[in-house]
Amino acid sequence: MFKRLITLSLSLVMASGLLAGCSGSSGGKEPSTAAPQEGENNGGKVTLKVAFFQGGYGDAWFKWLKEEFEKENQNVTVELEGNPKMNDIIQPRIEANTNVPDVVFVDDSLMRKWGPAGKLVDLTDMYNEKLPDGKTIEEKITDSTDKSMDVFGKKYGVPLAQLSQGIIYNVKMFEDNGWNFPSTWEELEQLAEQIKAKGIAPLIYPGQYPYYLFPFGHASYLQYGGPEFIEKLTNPTEADIPGLYEDPAFKRTFTLLDQMFKDKWMLDGTLALNHTESQMEFLRGKAAMILNGAWLENEMKDSIPEGFQMKMMPFPPAKDAVVHEPVLESLTSGFGGIPSVSNNIETAKKFLQFSSTEEANRRFTELTGSSRAFTYSVEGLNISDFTKSAIEATNKYKTVALIYAPQAITDSPGIDAYAAIAARSKTVEEVIQANVKAAPNKWKENQKLINTK
Repeated sequence: MFKRLITLSLSLVMASGLLAGCSGSSGGKEPSTAAPQEGENNGGKVTLKVAFFQGGYGDAWFKWLKEEFEKENQNVTVELEGNPKMNDIIQPRIEANTNVPDVVFVDDSLMRKWGPAGKLVDLTDMYNEKLPDGKTIEEKITDSTDKSMDVFGKKYGVPLAQLSQGIIYNVKMFEDNGWNFPSTWEELEQLAEQIKAKGIAPLIYPGQYPYYLFPFGHASYLQYGGPEFIEKLTNPTEADIPGLYEDPAFKRTFTLLDQMFKDKWMLDGTLALNHTESQMEFLRGKAAMILNGAWLENEMKDSIPEGFQMKMMPFPPAKDAVVHEPVLESLTSGFGGIPSVSNNIETAKKFLQFSSTEEANRRFTELTGSSRAFTYSVEGLNISDFTKSAIEATNKYKTVALIYAPQAITDSPGIDAYAAIAARSKTVEEVIQANVKAAPNKWKENQKLINTK
């Protein structure tokens, strides 16, 4: 799941930059002033079509939304259309204005593509409207998610979920061996040696997908570069290029990553494993910890051994950290939006507002084992200890999410850098110099893309 999420998050800014230049002459079809009023052709009845990506979150929450929304809106019938390939299926339909639903819940990268192109309703004002529970979306949304919903100063959707990624550890293994999760990197180094002495690998991750190393790297950028470095990385000026990629925060991050592999923290054979294979090895006790996200339990629910307990924690800082705090990465996953050709826009807005209430957020967590991108209480919910730990960690510790401005070079340093260090094919210095050398041309190419009319 994280593979898809990261791939899209790194490409979406380039797509939005391209569209920024042509948003004034959009091919998107705006609703006609002569369009029928909602329900006027059906005796006051409204059929609201809702299409959604049916992935790791399943469809139980959407079925609940349908049932509860229909109870409160007797004139509305909600038709659900869920599909594991909805992100691909919906794109030609939206772009051709053919068989378009009234509400879509798909990858948030598509919001950045469709919004500036006129394909989605601008929901900026809706963020400050009262929800049925008396609060506003603006009051409830988390800070990092609020920024991720911002597209050139407008908001074309509401967030679906918030995914936290950090270190997940085997609780029983830790308890049986008297290990405590470390609060500093130096303590983590000591713990890794104790784990290895037991014949167990300290760590594992889906080695086929270097993206799973990003949460460590992004947390480290904040810890060793501070907020100022994060701002410069995600919102650079031309003067920052190429020197930005020689910043000490990169060297410290890549040095720590290099040390993990050099000191054999990873289970042998990790680089050949995909996400489910690496997660199975963790569940079998072959590794004490795994670099992964809040979706792990739901994704592996049919394979978790009876009595197995796991808990999510942040990445601890080394003593030389600028931000000497544990850090988690927390990303937005998906959005709910309204296609601009819908004839049921007001009902669709009510549906999105209802989906953002405290009750709907709590039910989402209970039914999916994941967190919405809002602040809300999980007290009394029938959820697992792991889900509680993920939500508690997100609320307790500092979080980071790299939200790139259109001009930023989002792939430098990127997957290649992490993959090269993991595979031992390049040194830390070689990775840094490769990015420094490539940065000027990447910057120029990116500006050409942004300015394309």
